[in-house]
Amino acid sequence: MKRVKILAWVLGIIVWLVIGFLIARGPQPELVVPGEKLWQVGPLKITNTLFTAWISMIIIIVIAYFGTRSMKLLPSGFQNFIEAGFSYVLDQIVEIAGDKNGRRFFTLTATIFFFICIANWIALLPVFNAIGVTEDVGHEVFHELSSPNPGKLSLASNGTYKEDHKFAGTKLDNTGGVYMIKSGAKSMDFTVNDGETPAQAADRYYVFLATKFTDFKLPAGDSIEQPQDAQTVKAAVAALNAEPKAPHLITANEQHGSNEHGIESSALGTTVTGVDFSKAQRFGTVIPLFRSAFADVSNTLAIAIISFVMVEFWGIQSLGIGYLKKFFDFSSPINFFVGFLELISEFVRIISFTFRLFGNLFGGEVLIVMITYIVPFLLVDIVYGMELFFGFIQAAIFALLTLVFAVMATESHGEEGHAEGSDGHHTPEHGAPGIPQGAAQVQ
Repeated sequence: MKRVKILAWVLGIIVWLVIGFLIARGPQPELVVPGEKLWQVGPLKITNTLFTAWISMIIIIVIAYFGTRSMKLLPSGFQNFIEAGFSYVLDQIVEIAGDKNGRRFFTLTATIFFFICIANWIALLPVFNAIGVTEDVGHEVFHELSSPNPGKLSLASNGTYKEDHKFAGTKLDNTGGVYMIKSGAKSMDFTVNDGETPAQAADRYYVFLATKFTDFKLPAGDSIEQPQDAQTVKAAVAALNAEPKAPHLITANEQHGSNEHGIESSALGTTVTGVDFSKAQRFGTVIPLFRSAFADVSNTLAIAIISFVMVEFWGIQSLGIGYLKKFFDFSSPINFFVGFLELISEFVRIISFTFRLFGNLFGGEVLIVMITYIVPFLLVDIVYGMELFFGFIQAAIFALLTLVFAVMATESHGEEGHAEGSDGHHTPEHGAPGIPQGAAQVQ
């Protein structure tokens, strides 16, 4: 009976893997570190990570609205659930910072915790990295090849490219704006080779398009990376023109001056002014509409700066201008050096906060994408469970570190505050809880 159960489990796992490879395997991943631009409103670039951060904020606002719209003295239902969660977080904060400071620090600390946690969890939804807006790589390739001042490519003085440049994408249906990545989609890469002219690269590009969008086959022994002879280029263009769904070349007569905005092809005996991808298929890429908000270092840096500013504000608010003495103490060279190190450590916290959160979240995102491509379904389920836990832990760590640094800023130098208070600079209430005033004066 035990062997039957083991066999059943093994068979189930194999079936689950087969199903994953057949219907759920993702396309070959292309890892991008910064957030990718979706739209631009004036000088503001709206990236997919920023868009996800806004969605997380909206979710928090909606939860807060429905949890408090009909407040009752004896909570029930959704209000009871919300109050239980906030009460637990408040109790933890008060336990660390005390009742007065705990309630004082609660707003920021709880906001950081819930914001990071929700942003991390919604990033695990299946729509992330699967639905996005399309970007035409095909037009970009021809634009860069034909531009007098290419943005990504650089020409040497002899009219050849100085180094290799790779354009990556996939074959997409021409559906318009929003697009869902198909399972098992194959990537298409076109590389402009070092030392070739724009015309040579363009001829290879036409052959590349024919091999991807039509049944055209290269002669035996040839490859896309090698220079193409005139007969091969003509045959490739003929194949493109014969296929209704394939991209078509746009040509013009040189006597009209159109060669200033195109590429003259000696193989075709004409100037190509563009490639028309308006048919059913195109060479493009999908920019995910949603992406983990804190897999972008810009967002983690922003929240780290907020945490830093508030900690320093609370320190000055609690201890007055004397708070700055730990950074700028000119009483002796040693104290000055120690204060300088303290000042550096304060700013280093911004970096440590930023990259701790960014590294963990970006690493998790990469892990999920890679495993979805390599071993879909089975291992992804395990990783998703781990990421749920890590998303919560990272939110808790960031919030707790903010809280601890706030407590240190307002209370860890309280003994100095008592000593100064005895001289009339600070009142005893600024001292650390539980330390008698006389003990502070002795110090």
